[in-house]
Amino acid sequence: MSQSTNQVRVHEELLRAAGVRLDRAGAALLYKLRLYADTPFRVTSLAALLGVDAPTVTRKVQQLERLGYVAREQDPDDGRASLIRLTRSGQDTVDRILAAHRDRLARLFDGWHDDDVRTFGALLEQFSESIRRDTEVIYGD
Repeated sequence: MSQSTNQVRVHEELLRAAGVRLDRAGAALLYKLRLYADTPFRVTSLAALLGVDAPTVTRKVQQLERLGYVAREQDPDDGRASLIRLTRSGQDTVDRILAAHRDRLARLFDGWHDDDVRTFGALLEQFSESIRRDTEVIYGD
């Protein structure tokens, strides 16, 4: 099984466990809105954040709006534009997906000794810090 096929399967399992009927693109859009919950976005900004084109985001926003997960509001700086905001239902949906993800990760540690989990966490944190420093050197962030 290819890595992308496996990722799709895992994503579908997470959504099923969360009781959510949503595709991967919709979940990604909701997650980004949840991550920046205090910031409503224009479609063009969401597209840039997700790395896709604006028409793709427009179609996905329309679908999520019909499901009640996002709402549009008028942009106070430009009355012709809309801002997209996550609704309470959208937040609850993302929270259920994240809870299903946490449960899946916890199952991966079934049978591990607590000390091993702590050691793994410390080593993973150290590794992540090394990646961050390396990225700063390469990209100057």
